[in-house]
Amino acid sequence: MWLVCAATENELAVWDDGLFPHCERFVSGVGIPATFANLLPKVLGGDYSLLVNIGIAGAYPDSGLSIGKVVFARLERYADLGMELPEPPGYQALTETPFGGDYAEPFLLFQPRELLLGSDDVFAAAANGATVNTCTGTDETGHRRKYAFDAGFETMEGAAVAHVGQICGVAVCEIRAISNIAARRDMRPENIRLALRNLREYLEACARKQ
Repeated sequence: MWLVCAATENELAVWDDGLFPHCERFVSGVGIPATFANLLPKVLGGDYSLLVNIGIAGAYPDSGLSIGKVVFARLERYADLGMELPEPPGYQALTETPFGGDYAEPFLLFQPRELLLGSDDVFAAAANGATVNTCTGTDETGHRRKYAFDAGFETMEGAAVAHVGQICGVAVCEIRAISNIAARRDMRPENIRLALRNLREYLEACARKQ
């Protein structure tokens, strides 16, 4: 049984009930705290072979990811745990201190063959994910996070879902579509609609090839 989770009902709606057999859908909530509070007891109380985390994401500048692009996460990290500094670069990650051992290693993610299209189809990209409590809103923050964590995109839940999977011993797949560039804040509704439509079409294409 797969558990397909998303932060919101709108994001979860791209995965129709009949898309793949033996799947359960679940709204896990927005942000790291809600994801842990809702998803951890759900997974502990179930019998799941895979967690599939779907939704929208923001692409970092120069990542090669454009609005509407579907992307798999290779790995996830918590990307804004740390200290603000008065001098450049203005921020020190917790992993760069003696207290960051719990966050030193990224969460490695899984790409199931059922969700990969063949060479004749539209490919999804693959990139590293960064999970944040506060979404990027400036060019400076976008560039800093991209290079500090070798990340292509950011979300508010990815690492939390991966962390729950690690705790529960369940593999995790994360597949997103880009709805904005994670730099100067610009959340256009039409870009969100495009991202969700492309993600739905990608998943439907995967289901048709089974």
